[in-house]
Formats: sequence, C-alpha cells, structure tokens
Amino acid sequence: MKQFVFLACLIMFSCKIFANDTLFFRIPNRWRPVKNMGGNFVRKVIPAADSGFLALDYNGTDLIGRGYYSDTSFTVNLYCHYYYNPDKGFPQEIKCYDSVGDLTMHAELNKDGDTIWRQSFSNEEVIGSKVFPEYESDRTIFFSMLKPAVFPGGYTNWKKFVTYNMKYPKDAKKQRIQGSVTVEFVVSKGGKITNAKVIASANALLDNEALRLISSSPDWLPAEENGIKIDFTQRQLIVFKL
Repeated sequence: MKQFVFLACLIMFSCKIFANDTLFFRIPNRWRPVKNMGGNFVRKVIPAADSGFLALDYNGTDLIGRGYYSDTSFTVNLYCHYYYNPDKGFPQEIKCYDSVGDLTMHAELNKDGDTIWRQSFSNEEVIGSKVFPEYESDRTIFFSMLKPAVFPGGYTNWKKFVTYNMKYPKDAKKQRIQGSVTVEFVVSKGGKITNAKVIASANALLDNEALRLISSSPDWLPAEENGIKIDFTQRQLIVFKL
C-alpha cells in the first residue's frame, strides 16, 4: 500500500504532504530545482531535526542528489550537497555552503571517496584550488581552476592600503580638482605590481598619483591556475574627493 501511495504521488502530484510531514515535488533540474509537475526528477523533502529540510532527489528509483535547504522554496542551500554518479550510484560531486547559502567548497570524488580536486570560495569567488594528481585518471569534470591574485590580508587590507597611502596632489587641491581614476595593472607570478597604466583618466595630476599609489603596493599573493602561479591582470578605481 505504501508503495502504491508513493508511486501515485510521483505520477499525479507535484507536492503531497503525509502525516509525518514528508513532502514530494517534481523538479526539472536537480542543479537549479524549481517545482514543476512536468519535471523528470522527484524530490523527497523531510524536515530536519534542528532546522531546514533534507532533500533527496530521485531519477526513477535511483538516488541522484542529497542536500539541505532553509525552506521548501529551495533558494538557500545549507551544509553540504552531494550529487551521485548516475550510472554507478556513488557520491561524485560535493558542494558546501555557509549559513546564508553562499558556496564555500566544491569538489569531485571518485568511487572510493577520494578527492580528485577541490576549490574553496569566499563571496562566490575562488580563493583556493587543489588537484590531486594521483586520482587525475578518475576526473570527469574539467574546467580552469583559477585562484585570483590577493593582497596580503585580503580585500579589506587592500582598501586600507589605498585609503591610508593616497596623497592628494597639492596643486589638485588648490584647483579643487576631483575625479575618479581607473588603473589597470598586472600582478606577476612573483607577486610584484607591474605594467600599471591609466585606462580611465580624470586629470593628469590625479592620474599620476593613482599610478604612484598602485605602484607602491607591497607584493601580492600571486594568482594560480590549476596550481601553477600565473600573471594576473587587475583593475582598481581610485576616487579623489575634497
């Protein structure tokens, strides 16, 4: 009887509530789930003991995904989500999120649970990546794993450096000249600032100070692509205001 009820829910309804508060939805895409009666996948949703909802995604009777959400709108991901190999059924991909639903980690696993590669995120940007060469033959997801150049201490310290080290040109002050200057520069694979140039000018006096400021920066942590240090082009807006 339970099997009949379960199958009836999968076929007839986009959502069904049972006495134990378990819900069933149809979704067309397990990666970006939206409730849809015509969806090919079934999502079984169970209220978690502490908070949120555990979602189990099925393709027929095969489990293809498992993860937590803050509510049944499925807009805020929580904790770690596992995506299963559709042919062999093992957890092949994992994505972890913080308390507000921002991605913090993404990795691929092989059938033995070994990590093939891993990326770390902050504010939706890659801040670290690592490839495990011994499992490279198991890799099925390929993309450029880019870690951008970072000022020591991160963006907050970079803002402080720019604010505290900018010297408003005396002649510009006298003439009440204000404006914004955009400087493009390269952080070399050694972390040095090179090739600084103005790409959006305000005034020659302000442009020269913006170039001096950027060029006086201490060394950065260089960018990496697939674990290899590379040159990285960066842009910075410098605002001069009296």
